[in-house]
Amino acid sequence: MAIKVGTVFNYLQLPNVSKFAFVINKRQDGTLIQKGLFVYTNSSEGFLIGTIEEIVLLNEYFADALTIKAFNNNNNPNILKGLFPSDDFEFAIAIVKCLGLIIFKDKDNQEIVRVQRMSYPASPGKEVYMVEEEVLNKFLGFDSKAGLNLGRVKVTNSEALVNMNRLLNKHFAILSISGGGKSYLTSVLIEELLIRNKDFGTPSIILFDVHGEYLYLKDIPKFKDRVKIQDISYFQIGVPKLSAYSFKKYQEQISSVQLRELSKYIKKLRKEKQKKNQYSLTDIIKVVEEETDGNKSTKQALIGWLSELERLTLFGSQENPSLDKVVNNQEITIFNFQKEVSIRKKQIIVDYICNRLFNLRRNDNIAPFLLVVEEAHQFCPEAAHSKAISKPIIEMLAREGRKFMACLCLISQRPKKLSTTALSQCNSKLVLSIKNPYDLKHLMDSSEAITKEYANIISSLGVGEMLLMGNAVNYPVFIDVRKRKFKLRDEAKSLAQFCLDWQKKELI
Repeated sequence: MAIKVGTVFNYLQLPNVSKFAFVINKRQDGTLIQKGLFVYTNSSEGFLIGTIEEIVLLNEYFADALTIKAFNNNNNPNILKGLFPSDDFEFAIAIVKCLGLIIFKDKDNQEIVRVQRMSYPASPGKEVYMVEEEVLNKFLGFDSKAGLNLGRVKVTNSEALVNMNRLLNKHFAILSISGGGKSYLTSVLIEELLIRNKDFGTPSIILFDVHGEYLYLKDIPKFKDRVKIQDISYFQIGVPKLSAYSFKKYQEQISSVQLRELSKYIKKLRKEKQKKNQYSLTDIIKVVEEETDGNKSTKQALIGWLSELERLTLFGSQENPSLDKVVNNQEITIFNFQKEVSIRKKQIIVDYICNRLFNLRRNDNIAPFLLVVEEAHQFCPEAAHSKAISKPIIEMLAREGRKFMACLCLISQRPKKLSTTALSQCNSKLVLSIKNPYDLKHLMDSSEAITKEYANIISSLGVGEMLLMGNAVNYPVFIDVRKRKFKLRDEAKSLAQFCLDWQKKELI
């Protein structure tokens, strides 16, 4: 049974198409009416749903300064209250932001036919009710059968069961300041995908772990067979899989003339049967050195650029690991970048993996996947002068990945430094606390849904509180992120405890 919470009435210039006000009933059942609560009223177009965005407390008794003066100067306020019962003059007004109309199929209000925009204001005198949880879930677009449980909706405390297809297929971004809960939320999301019922269908997960924050997943018995860790210290790019253009991408100083010569040498190597799929960068350099024709200075310069790439120890005769074998449904492969400090090497690895996975997926050679990029502003920066090697492929994945079920998740603590092109293609955003005004402005510029009002709320969010908006839900909703089911071993340790542990270690 719907709970009545008030009555629509005329307040200032309300109601209008976008807002209405109602007088809050004095509750006898303990129901708490608060900011953020979802309510509805029956309008001429259907059931009009909105959310309380402000509560105003009025008391006509104290609207006059002379009354307050008399009240304060009276030696016995109780006598004055007996003559003028001020409590009876007090009432609360809720200002509701209209979200949309729901049209039901039947009189029982169970099956929603459609959700549409309102074109006519709420009617004064109409009763206002709390939205029931089942109706609210349908209105917001939650999936009660196979949704990913990310937490609980603020105020209503109902489960936020986000539809996986809507969240993943059109890409999403997780944004917050350092310590705001990005990695925690990502862990919750990974948990949901790994424990999801196989009959519902779940993509493979590829995660670029910059700081080693997700390695604990391997120690969880339930996930033992579903988690693979790839240390990039042993990563090798398969040289036979690279074209001459790829070397130009990794070594920009290679000129067009040198590139043309390099293409000839690679073609020559591929014609040799014994070298067909097993030649290395050393073999290419050797062929260049042995070649008698051509300009000597061009050859020397080319040998210099290729030798510099060889010193990165990233290029080998075979790809390691074989990327066509790391993508399996409902499994996660974590590429651990924890020990690598060179941003150039990291970008080359990310570029190669992204290109290979995208091409494999485009040709339907691997299963659909979700690619999670931690510290995305390192690999896909906004500044034009930041010629990040991995930027073009990440932007391409953002633009075209959804057509081939190659899903993308960008995680960053500095939205301003993240490519606007990539960020704008993330149709859903999971935004935790962001304080920097430049980051907030960048968010507003890259997403029409983030208004000044939402930006102000985002800056005041606490740890574990997030705003979910975009394609994943019909309307923006604030969520308290749920607790992780599987915890990191040292998660509860404080800085002081780590210092004490280190002191004990030194004494041993």
